[in-house]
Amino acid sequence: MNLSFNNLSKGYEGKMIFENIGGQISDGDKIGLIGANGVGKTTLVNILTGKEESDTGEIRCSPYHINILYIEQYPKFERGITVYQDIIGFLSRSKDYQDDFMDMEEIGAMARAALNKVGLGREKWDHDVENLSGGEKTKLILSRMLVAQFDFLILDEPTNHLDIDSSDWLENYIKDLDKSMIIISHDRYFLDNTVNRIWELTDQGLEVYEGNYSSYRDQKEIQLKHIEREYEKQQTRIQDLRVMISDRENWYRSAHKSAGQNDYLRSRAKKHASSLRAKRSQLERLEEERIEKPRKQLSPAFQIINKNIIGRKFPRFLIRGKNISKSFGQNQVLDNISFNVERKDKIAVIGANGSGKTTFLKTLCGIHDDYVGTLQISPSVNMGYFSQELENLNYGATILEDVLTVGGSVGEVRLLLACLLFRGDDVYKRVGDLSMGEKGRVAFAKLILSDANLLVLDEPTNYMDIQSREKVEEALEQFEGTIIFVSHDRYFVKRLANRIFVIGDKRLHCFDSNYEVYLARAGTVESHRTKEDGQRQMKEDIMKLETELAYLGGKLDGTLDEEEKEELSKRYLQLARELNRMKGL
Repeated sequence: MNLSFNNLSKGYEGKMIFENIGGQISDGDKIGLIGANGVGKTTLVNILTGKEESDTGEIRCSPYHINILYIEQYPKFERGITVYQDIIGFLSRSKDYQDDFMDMEEIGAMARAALNKVGLGREKWDHDVENLSGGEKTKLILSRMLVAQFDFLILDEPTNHLDIDSSDWLENYIKDLDKSMIIISHDRYFLDNTVNRIWELTDQGLEVYEGNYSSYRDQKEIQLKHIEREYEKQQTRIQDLRVMISDRENWYRSAHKSAGQNDYLRSRAKKHASSLRAKRSQLERLEEERIEKPRKQLSPAFQIINKNIIGRKFPRFLIRGKNISKSFGQNQVLDNISFNVERKDKIAVIGANGSGKTTFLKTLCGIHDDYVGTLQISPSVNMGYFSQELENLNYGATILEDVLTVGGSVGEVRLLLACLLFRGDDVYKRVGDLSMGEKGRVAFAKLILSDANLLVLDEPTNYMDIQSREKVEEALEQFEGTIIFVSHDRYFVKRLANRIFVIGDKRLHCFDSNYEVYLARAGTVESHRTKEDGQRQMKEDIMKLETELAYLGGKLDGTLDEEEKEELSKRYLQLARELNRMKGL
């Protein structure tokens, strides 16, 4: 399979989204498509799939017809339809299965297997799709990938709303899938483990980088350093030429005036005029080929971020929880959990969707105060809570006005906002007009500038593009206080956490390690559990074989006709061989 495109351009209402971009996809390519929100990633894949037309350019496919499966970020489901009806409807509409003359029983078996595999069990099949959670809707649309027949796959933000276990399953499925694909994602950990090439779409065009996301970052850093060196060299050369031209112009004017009618002096002045024109031509060429000055990556304002922490002393233990349980009516979410939070901890709280992570955070913050157990919080703690609903924003104010309400001077606020990518006149935008990712950055700035020394963050990077996530990470890395956060962004967890709290089956398990060490330990525990389960199953199988052999032995000792005896003897020998094999393992 080969798909290529050249000179693609697309604009809406006079605004150019991208212009004259090109690329190629071949067998085995697994491409991560990244770029800032609004740069045109979804528009590009819509054009490649034929959902939209480009203004200019061409697309070529080999073979001529490629069967493309496009899993959209915001799928439209039919109103009033159940989970099971949706996947059945998708299969029934598929021309591939119509051509195969599959009956409804076969289609139903495929649908049930797909739903189970993505984690939508039998209890969800009769639920109305409109009432599903965001993660469940993502799983439902991904189930189409398991039953569809396709040559080329496009996934638009496939890990949105998925918990870590579901993301792990999808990651492993994609790694094993022998298909070419484009994945639009802000999930850097997912991109690191699934793709072999990165396409970066910017307002300058489409750049291609070999390798996964981390490899792209390394190449990008080298590229930027090279551009910085070339820019400085060019600026030095331009400045030298300007000085040289200025000096020669002054000399030429003086020499020409002094030469008068002296032919020799006039000849020398003309030679310098020729040299001056050559230098001017050099300068013009350099100006035409001017290297754009690389944008400086602003460092987070360390003093501002830590203004309520520097110079203060905190006790070792900031929070102690003992035998805490929390229920909503008859639904118990947390059962008898205990934990400690120490100064400078950066704790990632992870677990499946619906396991109680947000309930745990809200219990710490006092939003849920009807719990059983003891929760001791040091008087030195001033807690700040970041809600994924972004409830603390004033939509009628400008960014600058809203952030100033929590404290800090205009200079401090503007410096922090610049570090969070709100530069220049951006700060005068109305909060209500911002994208969800931009609103998240405003809410984060307000939290940083509050008096909080312990941050409780519920999905702080939701809706943010990669550049925004990395700016928030940089700020949190330099935060000298304590952080407790929930995130499905495994790259974010890996970069920030020094402890892991896992919530599952209403219990809390604490790991005093970073995410990578936790994964290694969890893998060892799971491997040991799997081994124990396997040994238990083998013992049960051996017992069943021994029981059946004893039964057959008794039958063979009785009076049987020759045909029945021969049949039972064959079965007895078959089981005996199987028993010997299992005991030898």
